[in-house]
Amino acid sequence: MTRENHCGLKQLGFQLRLLGLTLGMLATVACGGGSGSSSNVSTGGGTPVVTAMSLTPTNASVSVGSTQQFSATAGYSDKSSKDVTTLAAWSSSDTGFATIQSAGESNPGLATGVAPNPNVNITAAYSGVSAVTTLNVTGSTGTPTSFFIGQINPAIAPGAKLQMFGYAEYSDGSAVWVTSTTQWVSSNPAVAAIQDTGQTSPGLVTAAAAAAGTVKITASFGGLTQSTNLTVATNAVPIDLMDMTSSSQNYLGFAGGLYEDGSDTVPASHDTAGKTAGAAVQARDQSGNPSATGAVVFLGIGMSNANEEFSAFLATAASSSLVNHTTLAMEDGASGAATACYWTVATGQIPTSTCPDAKGVLLDNQYDRVRDTVLAAATGAPSAPAGCGAPPKTPCLTEEQVQVLWIKNANPRPGIANERTLCDTSASGCLNDIGTEAILYESQLGKIIRAAKLRYPNLQQVFLSTRIYAGYAADGLNPEPYAYEYGFSAKWLLEAQIVQEEGGTQDLIAGDMSYTNGGKAAWTAWGTYLWADGTIARSDGTTWLSSDFQSDGTHPNAQGTTKVVNLLMDFYTGSVYTPWFRP
Repeated sequence: MTRENHCGLKQLGFQLRLLGLTLGMLATVACGGGSGSSSNVSTGGGTPVVTAMSLTPTNASVSVGSTQQFSATAGYSDKSSKDVTTLAAWSSSDTGFATIQSAGESNPGLATGVAPNPNVNITAAYSGVSAVTTLNVTGSTGTPTSFFIGQINPAIAPGAKLQMFGYAEYSDGSAVWVTSTTQWVSSNPAVAAIQDTGQTSPGLVTAAAAAAGTVKITASFGGLTQSTNLTVATNAVPIDLMDMTSSSQNYLGFAGGLYEDGSDTVPASHDTAGKTAGAAVQARDQSGNPSATGAVVFLGIGMSNANEEFSAFLATAASSSLVNHTTLAMEDGASGAATACYWTVATGQIPTSTCPDAKGVLLDNQYDRVRDTVLAAATGAPSAPAGCGAPPKTPCLTEEQVQVLWIKNANPRPGIANERTLCDTSASGCLNDIGTEAILYESQLGKIIRAAKLRYPNLQQVFLSTRIYAGYAADGLNPEPYAYEYGFSAKWLLEAQIVQEEGGTQDLIAGDMSYTNGGKAAWTAWGTYLWADGTIARSDGTTWLSSDFQSDGTHPNAQGTTKVVNLLMDFYTGSVYTPWFRP
């Protein structure tokens, strides 16, 4: 059952579409193991450049008032490395919970716990490349006031495993992951058993090999209890979307494929529009006028994973002979903790009614931050005026020069926000239009793209990537199956845009996605799909190994980041929609 049919959006004639050109994202990449280096990316000669960053320790803990010293290591294009702890720009995602000293201060990389918070992002940036890790600030937690299970109503296949998480909030305003000290009970271990406190992996669910049905998972901590249903179903196998193209395949009743009708092929009308949009990308001066001496700004936005991955992609592209170095200005606007909600607001401060977690630096508008600290300060960009820099100086780049976006984002603790995972469309009471994380993120993507179009009037193209594998996650910051199901968010948004542009009904979830005749959005496509089911190789050989991640199992390490960079390089150097990327 397709999502378009479920929401009643698809026109009858739309089912008969002729298939267009296949998106160039499916080129084979040798990412199955090792460093993940790509043979078709040239790093050129000359001085080695920074292509990756790594931090130690990862996923550290510190008590309120205590300190933790972090170290940063830069990896170079000639495979050498260097300790850059004293040279890196260090930052905390929220100084209300943890501060960290940066380059030029007495102890660069020294973090201090300020208030309890289990997920403070610590970022180190050097030579345009960033690395992020999580710092757990512990302290006097007072009395537990609320308790949550990290996944709401998930589904898994027979014989599959799923790590569930416990999360407690306290009277002093702190919050902590308490999975290992939570009591876990399954109503029917013969269908799905769960490990309890004192066992090897508390919260780990294992479905019986021949099982089917629904069990209740009950979790208790500090006198508080929560329960959720877990369904074991044969169609709960999370097949990567790019390989789920057979009509006999589905995930919980939802068809796969990167585009509509279970296909990886870009529909003909969208293909033509994408080529037209790509051709319209041209060098512009700071007022947005076409200029041979101007710049094409390709901007990446999103959260910490996007920050790590796009900054490394930028560094690799900067040393590649396959990339346009004359007019292309690639800029990393992503930032740790700047999750999806914060990009939906185009102007002004972030209202807490829109983003309840907004506080500290996250109250400031993300687009203002990008304008003032990324675009204005891009001194190395082509066409950057002499002496330009951050305000009040002359800006190096302007919003009028931004013409292409890469968006990768997610929401923190989706189950804690009571957004459930997808459910079987054939099951009674399954309302997939509301209350699911995949639907929420589809709506947010639409808002982000419209907000970006307001800020970037010459925006022509938006390329989407969704989460990498999260099956190794050590906490519920953004675990499976949410990470996998974000792929449906992007897929459905693209289908909504295609339907609307062909004269169909505007999608109530995605919102207005029109890009023609002064539309509020820009042409949008995959660019590129990143998820694979752990060690199970997808058709292009991509896998995600535990060795690709930092110890939190959520943020990629240098090896994992390289896999993402290789996929991005293969796409942008080979796609028919990105002539502006190449010389």
